[in-house]
Amino acid sequence: MSIFKISPISLLLLFLLLFGPLAQVTKSQNVLKGPYLTEPGETSLVIRWEIDKMSDYKVEYGLNTKKTKQVNLIYRGSKNDAWLYEAKLTGLQPISVYSYRLVSPENKSWFKASTYARNQQNFSFVAMGDSRSNPEIFTKIMSESGEANPDLIISMGDLVENGGKYEQWNKYYFSVVHGVAESIPIVSTLGDHEGEGDNGELFRYLLRADQPVDKQWFSFDYGSAHFISLDYRCPESKEMMDWFIRDITSSAKKWNFVYMHRPSYNMGGHRSDWGREIWPALFAKYKIDIVFAGHSHLYERFYPVRPQNEPDAFPVSYITTGGAGAELYEVVKNESVLASSESVNHFLNVRIAGDTLQYKAIRMDGSLLDKFTIIKNQQKFNKEYIAKVVPQETLNLFTMFNSAISQSISSVPLYSVPVEYKIRLHSGINETFPFKIELADSTAKYYSAESISDTLKNNIDKEVILKIFSRKDMSISTWGEISPELRLKLTFGSNSRKETLIGGALNFWPQ
Repeated sequence: MSIFKISPISLLLLFLLLFGPLAQVTKSQNVLKGPYLTEPGETSLVIRWEIDKMSDYKVEYGLNTKKTKQVNLIYRGSKNDAWLYEAKLTGLQPISVYSYRLVSPENKSWFKASTYARNQQNFSFVAMGDSRSNPEIFTKIMSESGEANPDLIISMGDLVENGGKYEQWNKYYFSVVHGVAESIPIVSTLGDHEGEGDNGELFRYLLRADQPVDKQWFSFDYGSAHFISLDYRCPESKEMMDWFIRDITSSAKKWNFVYMHRPSYNMGGHRSDWGREIWPALFAKYKIDIVFAGHSHLYERFYPVRPQNEPDAFPVSYITTGGAGAELYEVVKNESVLASSESVNHFLNVRIAGDTLQYKAIRMDGSLLDKFTIIKNQQKFNKEYIAKVVPQETLNLFTMFNSAISQSISSVPLYSVPVEYKIRLHSGINETFPFKIELADSTAKYYSAESISDTLKNNIDKEVILKIFSRKDMSISTWGEISPELRLKLTFGSNSRKETLIGGALNFWPQ
């Protein structure tokens, strides 16, 4: 009786012969992110995929699925055992709808994306901000905004909780925008939750072009509009200012928009004043129609502003839209400078038709929150819009006072030892303003302080110190929130017209 013998090497070869092809089949390709459009195009489209293995992929595209061309995917890099690819479809016809798909046995779905025309007069865009931390709300916002059928979506940033954590990008962003981003470009500015997570590296890698990670400012066109995104980290950067001036002066578009994460004007929420001493003057000089921002999780629209003694100067509208998902903040109601404010989840819908811009703010349930119209012909505006203009100096004064009484404290007030709250004031105009600073009525039973009455004179800086004592025991959260709340009240103006501002709840942040 003979015994058949096989060597270990032969056995291995036999195994690979029998099961090797099966192993290749079972390791199928999986798309982890995408497809998603990264920017709008007139004769081109830029589309990205993140895939779980590396290979030579192709994209098939055409005006219909019967007559197509193919282009190779460009490898962009790898993060977290995933590979990012980009397709650049060029030589396209303006204002046309193209079908495209990844050439792969596992991915047979076709997607559609549109180009725009250079002088396209009719189009729309959606604006939103701060979608992080609540994908359920963000999903509803995306669904509702999709009903508006926009050509473009711009975001004020804060797309995730921590931009440096790779896994959050699917959880908070890509899983939500899937179904929209493959057909409508979503172009986001850098938010602080991306910028502080890893200095914006994953944000740049996934969503932007190959620009320096610490210089995330850029611009693009859509039809008759020019969009400029500024980097919130650089309010005093001369390099960004010089770039902004070169960029806006080279644009001949009828409509010009700036969008960024932190607002220059903000009454509620964070009471932000990003670059307020520098940038509003540039926005007015270079005729920016609307400045969009986020950061504060609320809705605010200021009346359009221009300098008091320049009746022919260009009016600029400032809007804070931070209600796409993050926890909401309190708002301030002030009819002197604010056209509308509400603590609510929302998005903005802007429709442009030639000389007319129609603006709507829409709540998450689809109801109308706010609206206005700009009709602009040879830099002349409709009477309804111009009638709402307030002096730039007034807005500067209100937001300066509001910010000054809403800063954090660096030590804890005690029964016998006060915290010295330094208040720095600067009017910016050659007028005199009597003012009084004291504890807000809601705070007075928990704290004590002698009020301060003084006068802000003729564009001269002033610093005053309010000494605050505690009447009762306090508690401080890990986020610096003080309980009971500590708030200040500031009254300013003459006897004929006095304005009262209640500051935000002061937090404790030791230096």
